[in-house]
Amino acid sequence: MGPGLRRLVRLSVASPVKAVERQLDPRTRLTLGANPDGSLSALLDDCADAAVDALTPGPVWTRDEFAALRDRVGERLPAMTVDIVGRVGKVLSAAQDVRLALPAHPPPPQTDAIADVRAQLDRLLPPGFVTTTGVAHLADLARYLTAIGRRLERLPYASEADRERMRQVHAVQDAYAALVRDLPPARRTSPEVRDIARQIEELRVSLWAQQLGTPRPVSEQRIYRAIDAVS
Repeated sequence: MGPGLRRLVRLSVASPVKAVERQLDPRTRLTLGANPDGSLSALLDDCADAAVDALTPGPVWTRDEFAALRDRVGERLPAMTVDIVGRVGKVLSAAQDVRLALPAHPPPPQTDAIADVRAQLDRLLPPGFVTTTGVAHLADLARYLTAIGRRLERLPYASEADRERMRQVHAVQDAYAALVRDLPPARRTSPEVRDIARQIEELRVSLWAQQLGTPRPVSEQRIYRAIDAVS
């Protein structure tokens, strides 16, 4: 229902995409241009979708409720979209730093770690990543990417320690993947299931970039308990 309501609202209010694009300076355009959505306009559209989600507190059931929502979103959407674009710029800048640090031909001791990082990037930054991540978690996403950079800095000097940390993370990832696979499709994107995925990313931060901190305590045991509570 959420995506359907978002689409109805977007169709009912003026799009902020062109106005926001005109405000961007050349440097920001360059930063935003390398994005998983495929183009600058597609990214800005993704940001506008995320803005609508942030401005929609919940479902509406009557014509009057929808009209009130439409008017509220129409008034606030341009400013909210600009704010989100600024946050997304920090995410994409951090992602670019990671990509520049990735070796094209890693030495054998680093091959598995580099493959793991590439898979993590694909998972964190799919097409539509702004809406999928949600406004409330964009700063977390930037932190996850910064943590990847810290991991890559140390990798040449600690490949064995990296491998042990990776084994820990892959164990909980496998348990999470099994949970998602066994759930009905409608439950796979529920808030409690998506929260487990975020806990796994926080575990990565705690293992490879502890100095960045996590907003809540995180451990393998807590993640397994969360998986058990959902299954």
